[in-house]
Amino acid sequence: MSSLKNVNTQYSTSFRSTKYILPGELIDQVIDHFHDDSPSLRACCITCRAWAPSARFHIFHDIVLCDAERADALAVHLETSPHISPLVRSLTINGHLDPAHKRLDYYLDVVIPAIAPKLTRLKTLRVKRVTLAKHDPMVLSALIHNFSTLQELHISSVTFNGFRDFAALIVVHPFLECLDLELICWKSVTMESHWENVFQEYPDLHSRLRCIKLHPISLSVIDWLSSYYDVLPVHTLTQSSYPIYQAPQMARLLQLIGFSLEHLTFSIYQFISESSEKTKMDLLSSNTGLRTLTFDSLLLSLPYAQTYAWLPVLLSQVTSCYIE
Repeated sequence: MSSLKNVNTQYSTSFRSTKYILPGELIDQVIDHFHDDSPSLRACCITCRAWAPSARFHIFHDIVLCDAERADALAVHLETSPHISPLVRSLTINGHLDPAHKRLDYYLDVVIPAIAPKLTRLKTLRVKRVTLAKHDPMVLSALIHNFSTLQELHISSVTFNGFRDFAALIVVHPFLECLDLELICWKSVTMESHWENVFQEYPDLHSRLRCIKLHPISLSVIDWLSSYYDVLPVHTLTQSSYPIYQAPQMARLLQLIGFSLEHLTFSIYQFISESSEKTKMDLLSSNTGLRTLTFDSLLLSLPYAQTYAWLPVLLSQVTSCYIE
């Protein structure tokens, strides 16, 4: 009887001392399911050492800064735990529409210049609802002179001090592949007519851009894109601001892109008179590699259909062998 008791005691002790370690690949798959659940990720991070790396990867992968408190917290983390800085791959700077938002000036003018040099592996940058013209120049300088690995840039509802500041934010990033612009403006118009001569310090005119999305923006932006670069190998282009009214600028841009363009989307938000001379411009004949042509927001029911008499003319210009 005593021998049986000893066996049971040994088995119980052996069972309690056994460590069951899950494979790293399985841990990653489990934690991946919580990629958008911050409370669960924080719980996983303190569960055990084996779970911490995967949990940290998701916690710091996409950072959204919308107030001074979050910005301060990120600054503290980067200062006390520098090993997390390579984990930050996406940064969103949201300035809010309300100029009286709590400590907004501090958040932009102090924290952003402090943390930008530490984000050495950032891939995506989003800047929303920010009037850079009224903030410390160090904010724009931080955005321009850091993030050398940036691949995606999204700018929405941003006011620059001048056109040169806006363009510099684009051309300084050598690996930029995706550009998304919406409601871009600048406080000073004096530079706008002289933008051809303000980029002598950036001699590399061969862009890596593969995807461009142009929401309602100034004609000068399209004009600059089509005139500044020698090569623009874009394969996806979305134009959402009245393409027929911007036909001359779009014609130059599409001609520069040429054969590399594969997917083109036009979003029509305004009706156009069929008598407009701009409807006769040649837009698509140089894009022989085009595979998809999409028109959004078309109202083809009467009485609106008659305002799209230019559409068959545009379709007749398609020369790509991939579109029937």
